[in-house]
Amino acid sequence: MATAAIIGGAGYAGAELIRLLDRHPSFDLRVVTSDADAGMPVADVYPALEGIVPDTFSPHDDPAALECDAAFLAVPHTAGMKHARRLVEAGVAVIDLSADFRLPLETYEAAYRTAHACPDLLAQAAFGQPELNRDALDEMHDRRIAGFPVIVGCAGCFPTAVALAAAPALRAGLIDLAFPVIADCLSGVSGAGRKPTARTSFCTANESMEAYGLPRHRHEPEMEMELSLALPRDPGDDRPGCPPSRVDAPGLSASAPKTPQVMFTPHLVPVSRGMIATVHLRLGSHADPARFRRAYEDAYASSPFVRVLKEGASPRSSSVMGTNDARIGLFPDRKDGWATAVCAIDNLGKGAAGQAVQVANIVFGFDESEGLLGLARAL
Repeated sequence: MATAAIIGGAGYAGAELIRLLDRHPSFDLRVVTSDADAGMPVADVYPALEGIVPDTFSPHDDPAALECDAAFLAVPHTAGMKHARRLVEAGVAVIDLSADFRLPLETYEAAYRTAHACPDLLAQAAFGQPELNRDALDEMHDRRIAGFPVIVGCAGCFPTAVALAAAPALRAGLIDLAFPVIADCLSGVSGAGRKPTARTSFCTANESMEAYGLPRHRHEPEMEMELSLALPRDPGDDRPGCPPSRVDAPGLSASAPKTPQVMFTPHLVPVSRGMIATVHLRLGSHADPARFRRAYEDAYASSPFVRVLKEGASPRSSSVMGTNDARIGLFPDRKDGWATAVCAIDNLGKGAAGQAVQVANIVFGFDESEGLLGLARAL
């Protein structure tokens, strides 16, 4: 049994972590923090969590968190790094749901327009997307056993959905990288966080849809980095998590970019939770519908969470609500050499808390699906 703390338990992703860890057979949740709600019963903020232990929010600097084996950081971007050092120095494995430990230093500072508070820890962090970067997470497990610092920056919600939709075709060398990966995505309002804004208030968001983050959303660099993990690599290319033999992959010319270019448009839609990524991919001349589908079926054959739907089926966000699942619909024969992959996830599940628990399971040597199967699904 491993003990766990949640730093930032009053936000939507934090509340989802409480729900998942409270029922987890191998994590014992000891600490749930919120500076704004310190001293308040958890059930006063989230009545559905009545009866969980611990039942009261404590401040972020609660020293009991330093005694835990794992700490999940569910605080906003740029806030996670402010808590990481004291936890890591106390020997706590840090699983960060914010963007603070996902990206290379220069990319992070450009995208989030802030200096990183602990670049030395960022340099040691692993990127937390189990379906694409499992080797790095297995290495974090080994580091934890050996007593070295452990910190994982979990992938974001939009990048997770886009990567699951595009990575198998990229890995199989079926995509013409002279064209961008085009990602049109829909997200529920909870993706914007619990703090109300003019855009996310009920009267503004209800019965309305809106594209935002244009012309270049800050998630695009993460998407491009994540998709680069799926590309076979040249000999000597040391990008972590990449399979070998890029030069032997069909359809990848010497002039093709090593980082796929992504054109991403997010849309806010009037649902509480859920995410759809509709990803358009330009096929190489050698690709065909059967090879396209087979690439996805092979990639996710052993995944406990990613399901490739039957031919012609498109996923619904309601089918994955409350779960760590992803469902993918494939349409490989569009027009003029384009294919489309549609991925549905729960932005609070596979896009946040569920994926963080999956990552923690791997880091602690548990089965990656532990505590994440049998969760409620909508009809």
